[in-house]
Amino acid sequence: MRSILILLPCIFMLSIVSLSAQIDYDVFPEVSSTYLISDVHIQKSPTDSFGLGDILIEDGYIKEVSRNIEPPVEAYVIEADSAYAYPAFIAGLAHTGISKKENKGDKPDVKFQGHPPNEVVGITPELLAHEQVSATDESIKKMKSNGFGLVHVVPRGTMLPGQGSLMLLEGESNEEMIYAEKSSMFLQLKGTRGFYPTTVIGVMAKWRDLYRKAGYLAKHQAVTKSSTSPLKRAKADKALAALIPSTQGKQTIYMKAEKAKAIHKAIALKKELGYELVLAEVQQAGPVLAKIKAESIPLLISAKLPKEEKDEKGKKGKDEKGKDKKAEGKDTGAEKTKPTKDKKNKKVSKDDKEDSPEVKALKERKKKSYEAYVGQAAMLEKEGIAFGFSFLDSKPEVLKKSLKRMMKAGLSEAGALAALTTHPAKILGIDNKVGTLAKGKLANLFISDAPFFSDDSNIKYVFVEGKMTEQEVKPKKKKADAGDSDMAFGKRLLGSWSYTVSTPEGEYTGTIEIKGDEDDYTINITSDDDSEVMEAREISVGEEVLSYVMTVDLGGQGIPATNELNFDGNDFEGTVTLPGMGSMPISGTKISGPE
Repeated sequence: MRSILILLPCIFMLSIVSLSAQIDYDVFPEVSSTYLISDVHIQKSPTDSFGLGDILIEDGYIKEVSRNIEPPVEAYVIEADSAYAYPAFIAGLAHTGISKKENKGDKPDVKFQGHPPNEVVGITPELLAHEQVSATDESIKKMKSNGFGLVHVVPRGTMLPGQGSLMLLEGESNEEMIYAEKSSMFLQLKGTRGFYPTTVIGVMAKWRDLYRKAGYLAKHQAVTKSSTSPLKRAKADKALAALIPSTQGKQTIYMKAEKAKAIHKAIALKKELGYELVLAEVQQAGPVLAKIKAESIPLLISAKLPKEEKDEKGKKGKDEKGKDKKAEGKDTGAEKTKPTKDKKNKKVSKDDKEDSPEVKALKERKKKSYEAYVGQAAMLEKEGIAFGFSFLDSKPEVLKKSLKRMMKAGLSEAGALAALTTHPAKILGIDNKVGTLAKGKLANLFISDAPFFSDDSNIKYVFVEGKMTEQEVKPKKKKADAGDSDMAFGKRLLGSWSYTVSTPEGEYTGTIEIKGDEDDYTINITSDDDSEVMEAREISVGEEVLSYVMTVDLGGQGIPATNELNFDGNDFEGTVTLPGMGSMPISGTKISGPE
């Protein structure tokens, strides 16, 4: 007995070691899934401002929205200090998480170009968007940092890229991010060069054929299943089988239709074939408004706006009559002359061309088109048409800037919030779960240090299904003084720059191409030793400083390289930092300005 008593502590310790070896700590949940956000201005919905209060989150859902909530013992308390809480935004349609496919340039070898395989011409309705999403893709981080919690993701491609998935912007894998799969079928009037269907008319004809064949296949399958006598089995066709839910009203067609002509065609096809339709990436709803209202078709308008039109009066060096200000007030003694012509009397001066009725009419049409595009959201709100936003061709970083332009054109703040929350939630059929801050709803929200639409607001926290991510608040860019004769740094950046990186293995040279404008830069880097173009990400512009991250290929492995460049006029110096390899000097000079 005495020996057993001596051995008991050893047996106990061995059992603990054995037990700990069997535990997989990765499967255990976070320390607490309960949060209390206190003392925060709560925007429960686009039209319901609760005022100062508290939000209690438990296990991914909103437990309570009230005042003076007693924090549970296990709660992680966030003192909001009178910050602002909003429902997380919802992207009605986007390619978030799906990287662009590389164009290898080789034309597929097809025996009959008039009847190519479906994959060659982008007819892949069987593909599922969530299977193509990478949880580590940079676009997910950008969406979340701009207030989004859920995205309706569709595959990239041409005519029929595949089926959409509702994805939460939280999770270590694409499977963890799935909220709902097979939520839509994505269609575009976009053919493939060199193969049928190439033209818009060809795509429409092909779509009719596929849709009707899918309907016939569904009927044949139903008859075969219910018949007691032997019937010939229909041939398997994965594309047609994937379209069957749409023919039965179980899956909505989301169709990209930007211009009025494309919208006309989309509505005609919908009426002819009889499926449920949502119009996406819409830019010209005005001319087709009557048909849209008659068919009660939901809209996702483009979040991308054209560049702002400059008023003729705002042109540098011109007064409101277009005269040269340098000559203003000077008596040259010369009489006003008519627009000059050359000897052959064929060419007229630039001023004469600009004053011609044709040019004036063209400018007026462009102005009206611009105003209609920017004012589209306000027009739809006035007409009582609910709409969300589509992000197929736009970046979330410029969303607030675009919204403020839309609001300047007449869109209300409530209308802007609705287009990002309640309206897309209803269009996607999930308004009972997301879109507002209410008890029982999914805990998708963000905390801003000021009202979201104010110029100086920053998103500090984003909650997706109750999981919190703290956002990095970048310092605001210093604006150039009004009396500064130098061009603003953001504009001076634009153009082509040479670069030289000094490494232990020698010097590497190339070109940096910077395009875009404030908050929407595109940076492409090309090495003189390699024709491959690398696109920068995580771009940040400060006072005479530019930083970005690019992926470099080292021995077949992609390594993130952080570049920080300090500018002095038309020259820069800085560093390129690689994980585990330290920093290397980089310098460069401007080659040319923007095109």
